[in-house]
Amino acid sequence: MKITSKKKINAVIGIFCAVFVVLWFSGVLPKLAAKSAAEKYMESQLYGEYYKAEYTEYSPAHDSYFVYFSGGPNPSGEMGTTRHIGVYYRYFPFFVWYDSMYPG
Repeated sequence: MKITSKKKINAVIGIFCAVFVVLWFSGVLPKLAAKSAAEKYMESQLYGEYYKAEYTEYSPAHDSYFVYFSGGPNPSGEMGTTRHIGVYYRYFPFFVWYDSMYPG
């Protein structure tokens, strides 16, 4: 039985899709997407370039990810403060809904 190139391509695409689905629903890719969305948000904020993303964690109580930044200035100008960014939703984390510097 000879395997044609079309079958090989279909097998590679199928494996790629299966790996993508497993990584997405295991939380690996949404965590990276939340970090990326928070970093883009920080780039657009005042003094955002001074902050560095430390880590990302999922909060089941809020059904969202929180990305923790450190190193930037607070409103009075002191360096070394931390900032937390909340990113909705669990499987599609692209919407920034909370910023600890502006909690209201």
